Amino acid sequence: MPYSFSGQARRLPTLMLAATLGLAPLAFTPAQAQPAAADQEQRRQYNIAAGPLNAVLSRFAEQSGALIAGNLQLAAGKRSDGLRGRYGTREALNRLLAGTGLVAEPRGDGSYVLKDARSDSGAGRLDPVTVNAPAVPEARRSLDYDRATIEALRPGDVKGLFKKEASVAVGGSIPMNQKVYVRGVEETAMNVTVDGARQNNKVFHHNATNLIDPSLLKTARASAGVAAADDGPGALGGSLAYETVDVGDLLAPGDQLGGFLDGRYASNGDALTGAGALFGRQDGFEALGYAKHTDGNDYEDGNGDTVRFTAPALVSGLAKLAYENDRAGRFELSHEVVNDDAARPYRANFAGLDGGRPVPESRVYDLTRRNTAFNYRRDTGKGFWNPALTVAHGETELDTREVPLSAPGTEVVYTGITESLSASAKNVFYTGFAAVTGGVDYYDDSATFKDDINPDLEEQAENTGVFLQIRQPLLDDRLTLSYGARYDDQRFTGTDDSRHDDSGVSSNVFGEFQLTDHLSLNAGYADVWGGVVLAENYILNGAWDYRNLTAVEAHNHTFGFKANWNGFFAEANRFRTRIANGRVPVYSGDPAAVADFDIDGYDLTLGFHGRLGEVSVAYARIDSEKDGEAATSYDGSYFTAPLGELVTLNGVVAVPAWPLELGLSAEFALDNDDVESSGAKQEGYTVVDVYAEYRPIRPLTLRLSVDNLNDEAYADRATYGQEFTTVTPLLEPGRSIALGARYDF
Repeated sequence: MPYSFSGQARRLPTLMLAATLGLAPLAFTPAQAQPAAADQEQRRQYNIAAGPLNAVLSRFAEQSGALIAGNLQLAAGKRSDGLRGRYGTREALNRLLAGTGLVAEPRGDGSYVLKDARSDSGAGRLDPVTVNAPAVPEARRSLDYDRATIEALRPGDVKGLFKKEASVAVGGSIPMNQKVYVRGVEETAMNVTVDGARQNNKVFHHNATNLIDPSLLKTARASAGVAAADDGPGALGGSLAYETVDVGDLLAPGDQLGGFLDGRYASNGDALTGAGALFGRQDGFEALGYAKHTDGNDYEDGNGDTVRFTAPALVSGLAKLAYENDRAGRFELSHEVVNDDAARPYRANFAGLDGGRPVPESRVYDLTRRNTAFNYRRDTGKGFWNPALTVAHGETELDTREVPLSAPGTEVVYTGITESLSASAKNVFYTGFAAVTGGVDYYDDSATFKDDINPDLEEQAENTGVFLQIRQPLLDDRLTLSYGARYDDQRFTGTDDSRHDDSGVSSNVFGEFQLTDHLSLNAGYADVWGGVVLAENYILNGAWDYRNLTAVEAHNHTFGFKANWNGFFAEANRFRTRIANGRVPVYSGDPAAVADFDIDGYDLTLGFHGRLGEVSVAYARIDSEKDGEAATSYDGSYFTAPLGELVTLNGVVAVPAWPLELGLSAEFALDNDDVESSGAKQEGYTVVDVYAEYRPIRPLTLRLSVDNLNDEAYADRATYGQEFTTVTPLLEPGRSIALGARYDF
């Protein structure tokens, strides 16, 4: 049923939830002994999982704001039991380092020196490493991968990056056609950024939306459904932010120059990947350069059949310059480019179609994403002057080249270009009660389609927004609230140069309450005004009549809990995203056509982590509807996909006697008959991956992996077309044995 939200109706539940979260702790705060007076003001609530020591120390620095000195490479290959409960900084560090052979020695300036417990050599020569951390912690995100987590995964594409998550699905079998769905919402319906640069990449529904090389990502973070106002405009299903690494993430403290060489061979398709980077710093200046290339042949599926036009052809690069000092802050300029240029199936997201107009078997998809971003930030964690500025330009260009069946001696080229010029200026005011972030942002998005015959067609959207987000700890840090609002004013221009002006208000609130040292509760709510979203480039039509355009809006809520006890952990979340007036134009139809989408579900995670490793199992059930009917992969395009029930199993164990780590991940998709009325149900599958990583000497890391160990013949649940009897979906690669080596210098 169609629905709409008035301003008052949107804001009332937000205010009610904020009041509920603010009052609930008064009823549920448990009695507790008072800490020693000398350490009372320093004590914080920590909830840090066991894992690699580098990752644990990084999370501790983020939560505590501590300054850590010393050669952090001392922590390589070591693990920590993590930390849960309320501790002073020194006591917390001692617990984190217990059994590792390392100690953290306090300095007079409040920083700590990390060193070998048996020797002081070299520790005193190194300057403190500052990890910028807000004085007020951010409410927990639904997905938060740091550098250590990403390095442990060693992902070759976004499917590998999110393989542990039951609630994140990635459709498509190669980077060129992969799309990301976070809790059932397609990334196009989220606010997606790379290094703060807005991504506007809805070029063609047959190819990837955001072509991402995760190899040099520093973080990947998602706030599904409920995004903060300063995450940016148009966060209908939340926000998804990628950030590339800095030199400080790759060099040990005190080092000035470094680099690495990385190579991988995979037997299925004889895929060969080579990558290298060089980086350095001097007197506050930093420079980084990185390049990667993957080449090979078409892969075989689990049936032993060659899947034609799937050969890897990925090229990526990153260049970054920066300058930083304590007074001025950090200035950073980055440029990233990712390209895939190869012959693909005519419709790159599935293998074939029975019926319809005759088409060639393949065509070339030349897809390039470029991202240039300038960032400045100075966050002292205190005071009223902590500014941040981002100015960025992002562009995705797709050239499709085909030889028509009717004219075999000719070549037809179509070009789609999406661009986004974006900027954001904000400041954090650290007050006595909260961190208040206020600012303004702007984007100028365009979608252009070109060919050799017709005039260029273009849609454009220009938006200016103002926002305020408050992050507030209450009740001795047991309750963390994040709430805010933004106002956006948009000017939309159609292919006929007609103009549509509109504006709207978005609001959000999210809170997490630490009920006990072992149990926390969370809940969030958001209303989002998204304006008029640009249409896909390849369907733009100069004859469209834009008179009835309607702005898209979304209503989101989530609630859940997180528990841990003696290494055991559990998490559960219930979530729902309702999108009203989602724009769904087709080439020959109404450009103002809209539909309502309802995506709801829940996820569960259970596991255990200890010093030697971790094991976890996660389950997600996600149901998606369009106008009250189960959404298929066709009519859910750019908003959602049928996912049903997914289960993931993950485990990793360290072998103390050797620098060896063993890991396993598995995905189980259950049969999904929700879309059976379209012709067929989505078949279930089981796929298992294993790996062994060995470090014979400190600079060299070897990794042996077997992907799809059981040689399953399957299409990933988020891959297009499985429910249609006329579509031949792309099956994933069958078993592949891979050997990788990385040498750091």
